[in-house]
Amino acid sequence: MDQPELDLTRGRSRCTGLLGVLSGLGIELSIHDIQRGYEETAPRFQSIWSSKRHLDVTEQIRMILETASAARVSLPQDPRAIEMLQTAYVEPIFCFPPRLNEDAVPTLEGMLGRVKKVGLISNTGRSPGIALRQLMNRCGILKFFDATVFSDEIGWRKPDRRIFEVAANELQTDMAKVIHIGDDPEADIWGAKQAGMRALLFDYEVPKGFRRRRSSLFSLARADRHIPDSEIRPDGRINSLREALAFIDSVA
Repeated sequence: MDQPELDLTRGRSRCTGLLGVLSGLGIELSIHDIQRGYEETAPRFQSIWSSKRHLDVTEQIRMILETASAARVSLPQDPRAIEMLQTAYVEPIFCFPPRLNEDAVPTLEGMLGRVKKVGLISNTGRSPGIALRQLMNRCGILKFFDATVFSDEIGWRKPDRRIFEVAANELQTDMAKVIHIGDDPEADIWGAKQAGMRALLFDYEVPKGFRRRRSSLFSLARADRHIPDSEIRPDGRINSLREALAFIDSVA
């Protein structure tokens, strides 16, 4: 799970990196302008994702630059310049990675022999799926997954039924045989249930450090609710990832 201080440091690093690339290209913006663009575009990103539109890294950078400069600066057209901006924007996830939940590896190891296959369905934000997959490999957990499905790579986000269908197809199984575990009541639980899966809610309170910042996509996504609580009915609740093993045993 991510931590507010790491997310904040990562954001500062993105802004500093963008500034360095822009300065090298002869584009003058202050760090305060870029930070303002970074902060003010976050709610717009969430609004776009909420409407099920795709928003890749390049488009995010374009919006940040235009907001930071009051539309005076647009995204450079040179492919090399775009590549440098993308690197500056994505690289901080490797420099300041989220801390791996202490129960992640024991839980994944415990699933061996309990389930036939393990998959991951993830809505991406500022970091694309290709980077998150690399991060998972560095953390030593990618090897546990038979399929990894990231929203930026397929164009749909949870709770859209289609992203769950893609995962089930990659795992070569029926929806009804899948137990989806997630911490977002709407995206993970309602989304999985309406797709025909069973759903286990990992109860997780968004840290205050995220809730205080308007640039936190983590908290914005959870605040942007469209489904009432009365329609969100998990098949079970857990307070730690290890508890998922007992739930799996109970429904096997």
